[in-house]
Amino acid sequence: MTGVQTCALPICHQRRDWRLIAGCVAVSALALSLPLIGYFRSAPSSFDAGLDPGADVVFNTAAFSNTTVPVSGVSSTSSTVATPTTLARLPRRLVIVGDSTAGAVARNKPKGLEGTFTVTNGAVEGCSVYSSGSAVSSYPFTRSFKECAGWDTKWAASATKAHAQVAVVMLGAWDVFDVKLDGAVLPFGSAANDQRFKDGIQRGIDALSATGAKVALLEIPCMRPVHSKGAGVPPLPERGDDQRVAHLNDLLRAMASANSATTTFVKGPQEYCTDPTISTSLAYRWDGVHAYKPGSNLTFEAMAAQLLRIPVG
Repeated sequence: MTGVQTCALPICHQRRDWRLIAGCVAVSALALSLPLIGYFRSAPSSFDAGLDPGADVVFNTAAFSNTTVPVSGVSSTSSTVATPTTLARLPRRLVIVGDSTAGAVARNKPKGLEGTFTVTNGAVEGCSVYSSGSAVSSYPFTRSFKECAGWDTKWAASATKAHAQVAVVMLGAWDVFDVKLDGAVLPFGSAANDQRFKDGIQRGIDALSATGAKVALLEIPCMRPVHSKGAGVPPLPERGDDQRVAHLNDLLRAMASANSATTTFVKGPQEYCTDPTISTSLAYRWDGVHAYKPGSNLTFEAMAAQLLRIPVG
């Protein structure tokens, strides 16, 4: 070398010639910025894995337009006398509450649904019916529920704002786990774990019923979790355990029966448990848990007639 200092990107060799250093820095910055400029020009402004970018799916409104509902205040105790009915008044106002599976169904609702239901999304992402303790997976993975405090107040606020006639409760994704609470582990299916779930469901029923809405506890679907781009949670094995899902649904049925004046258990799509072409399709559920438009439509088709038959004020 003959006294000339070289500039290696992105770091300049030290010397006292600050003009050369400034030139090196400028070249380095330009070299680093070019690929970033190209990336941001080509990348979408935002990426939302839970929002279906596909073509619209159309809900079959005509299939449910003639659904009848019992006349308010009229009942029959005789098996030979039919209960008077009338056509359900459409559209029926729904609020959908629960965890992110509820939010996915609401956000990806099918086109044309507004002729049968108006839908408000009242889901609280990452939360079920708890405000303490943690879900514990064998993955390993844990999820604390401390930040979920006030979930029931949020459910009620959404129902009130929507003037909801029916509040649909969709959850399960955070309820299939063992629970760590106050240093102790409550195994899934234990009496203590079951009671924790039922206490939370009761709290939700009470909060929603206080707004004047009837409550529909939707059957938890079988889940087929997979690794998927954009997922904030890995494919936790407990979610794919159909026996755990079935156990939770038995508890939901019991809670609906215990609150029969205000609450109904509503069956969901059976295909998620019985038809592998649908249950494992990422077109229906992008990560095997959260619905896209076809999955949302499947859920609304499964529950529509049941929701319309619920007597509302």
